Amino acid sequence: TTKTFDMVDGGAYDPDKAYKDSKLCNLLFMAEAARRFKGVAVDAFSPGLIPSPDGFFRYQNKGFAKTFEKISGFAGVSETNDFAGAALAYMATEPTLPLPTGGWYDTYPPGKHQLAVHSPSLEAGDPSEQAKLWDLSAKLVGLA
Repeated sequence: TTKTFDMVDGGAYDPDKAYKDSKLCNLLFMAEAARRFKGVAVDAFSPGLIPSPDGFFRYQNKGFAKTFEKISGFAGVSETNDFAGAALAYMATEPTLPLPTGGWYDTYPPGKHQLAVHSPSLEAGDPSEQAKLWDLSAKLVGLA
């Protein structure tokens, strides 16, 4: 049998919205963790667009995935697995990252293999939503 998923708001599963919501939740959770865990580095990371037909796009139509990979590479907006891995390793080991923690790091400008820190959106910066997601997560894993 095939498992179906509903969105957290009760609506039918929408993969585009699910992807966007997952990014928002990543920032909300990171901000709450940074607030709760003083003295511990807590940041969020996005590697940028890595349109590999064998990676993130492995469940897409192969023709689409390969075409998208070529177009995004030609347009200069894609990143590489090597750059993404190096950026993540840098964040995990670099003792001089800016403090306080709670930063959102991704590639900017897209496709130029540069890591940048950004301010979150207004929605991601809402402390009440951050605490709400934290509490919901704690319940889901049996910690509350």
